Amino acid sequence: MTRTKDGHLFLVGFMGSGKSTVAALLAARTGRPCVELDEEIEKRTGRSIADLFSRDGEEKFRQIEARALAGLEQAPPSIVATGGGAFLEVANRQRMRALGRTVWLDVPLEDARCRVGGGSGRPMWRDGDPVAFRAFFERRRATYALADRRVPTRKTPETVADEIFDCFERFFD
Repeated sequence: MTRTKDGHLFLVGFMGSGKSTVAALLAARTGRPCVELDEEIEKRTGRSIADLFSRDGEEKFRQIEARALAGLEQAPPSIVATGGGAFLEVANRQRMRALGRTVWLDVPLEDARCRVGGGSGRPMWRDGDPVAFRAFFERRRATYALADRRVPTRKTPETVADEIFDCFERFFD
């Protein structure tokens, strides 16, 4: 069992890994707030993630995302579902580690592809090219592996949430 200071638990991983679903389950189990980082960004800006990407570009979006993460410094300990790219930025990883613990929801490529489908509403996945999807997926995996803990997701969301809870039980006390 992991012992650590009280703080946020950040769920990181590829799009379609189940971060939002597992975060909601963990929040219900622990009584902690559930924070969807992308939803926080949309509230702050009054715009959709897709619109931010298409009109302002990824670099500007990542700056907004970093500010949203910084805003969590004042928030009560929460379960945070990050966007798929949030953990890729070094400064974001450092901030997450300073504010709590990180868990990589490791989804198999084919599961991610099925869950994402055509990528509607996912600005980082616009074309349907399976070769490009695989390359994109593999590039991100190496960085996700830097998380404090890896949890495979080839099981029910409830089982994934239980596994995370069991690992970090003292963290939630």
